[in-house]
Amino acid sequence: MEADQAYREAVKHGRYSEHVRSLRGKYDHVRLLWEDMITGYYLRPHLEKLVENRKEGVEGLRIYDLGCGTGDGYDLLTKLPGSTKLAQTDTRLIPQELLEHYKGVDLNIDLLREGENLFGHYDHVNFCKGDFSNGLPVEEDELPYDLYFTSYGTFSHCTDEELEKLFIDIARHARDGSIVLGDWVGRYSYEWQNLWTNNTREIPYIDYKINYLYPEDERDKVEVSSFPLRLMSPTEVSGILESASEKTGVELEILRFFDRSLFVGRHIETGTYNDNPQPIRLMVNSLHESGLRTYLPDMMVDYRPRKGFEWQNRMLRDLQECWNALVNYTIDLLEHFDDPRKDILPGPPYTEFIALQRAYEVMRQTIEISKLLYGDVRADLIEAQLGFALRSLEMNMQRGMGLGHGLIGVIRVNK
Repeated sequence: MEADQAYREAVKHGRYSEHVRSLRGKYDHVRLLWEDMITGYYLRPHLEKLVENRKEGVEGLRIYDLGCGTGDGYDLLTKLPGSTKLAQTDTRLIPQELLEHYKGVDLNIDLLREGENLFGHYDHVNFCKGDFSNGLPVEEDELPYDLYFTSYGTFSHCTDEELEKLFIDIARHARDGSIVLGDWVGRYSYEWQNLWTNNTREIPYIDYKINYLYPEDERDKVEVSSFPLRLMSPTEVSGILESASEKTGVELEILRFFDRSLFVGRHIETGTYNDNPQPIRLMVNSLHESGLRTYLPDMMVDYRPRKGFEWQNRMLRDLQECWNALVNYTIDLLEHFDDPRKDILPGPPYTEFIALQRAYEVMRQTIEISKLLYGDVRADLIEAQLGFALRSLEMNMQRGMGLGHGLIGVIRVNK
């Protein structure tokens, strides 16, 4: 794959494989507290069914992670909570004793080595080099998997022909009821608005760069390798799945699509593919940084519509209006809270958006009780709750139309 050189450069940079939650780098706060959590939220109900089926049988759960990198899928899936009861200490959906086998395949040796260092001590974990652009890398007698997992645009590395071949192989190899989590880069992400087109055949790929790891003043001075990623809409994905189903006689049923990272994707602040960059991801990362107060006016999204794309502009502007309204209301609440002449916090403004109304209530209640708590409650509690409230807005207002950095499909194999 052409991406191998680019990932080698990213690993050499240091921040790509470093498992440290921070303001920047691959594993920043948005990655771990937004993107991983959103993926887990939509996958969880389907994974719960797989877990229940395995609890009733003698076999454990089998997971195949395509494009595993440093074992990101293993880390995400084994930390996924199944219960939210506060009295419980261990809420993992997949207990270690239930996971029979995790197989991670990637083309990049450097990433695989890091994965081995992190998780290779588990007997049920296996990392191996493989190129899924030639089909599903499996041995002749290899048992089927319950979950075929991908993350962060993995399937966008494939051409349509390669992707169809891969799904044909998965359909034949999987068992009845297996789940495929397919992850592509969204065709209409605001991050690459310059590439929007009404004719999807006109611009099938984005020439992708991992230049977001570098500070703004270094990006233009560093040579960064690029590689093609297939831009995808639900219609394009559906066409490939239908063709694979016809050729195998196995139904690949789309259970749902969802969008991830509509305003907080990696390239929202680089300006590489959009003429209106903003440091929104950095600002959201700041909300989740312990002990750091964020200048909230910098959280405002300045969405610039593009002529000729009516439904895309409408949906993203709705999210922008709700996002900015919530930030403004939070600023107003904080100012009232600090004013000794005002005993009562202002009620939320009227809105027709249910998700925004709920977010208003969360922020008001959070700030109301903050006087009873210890420490810097703004930096460590209020701002974190604002981050989660903004995440909730994105989750509730996305429609799985390819408007996010990631377009994810949950697919069931029916035999």
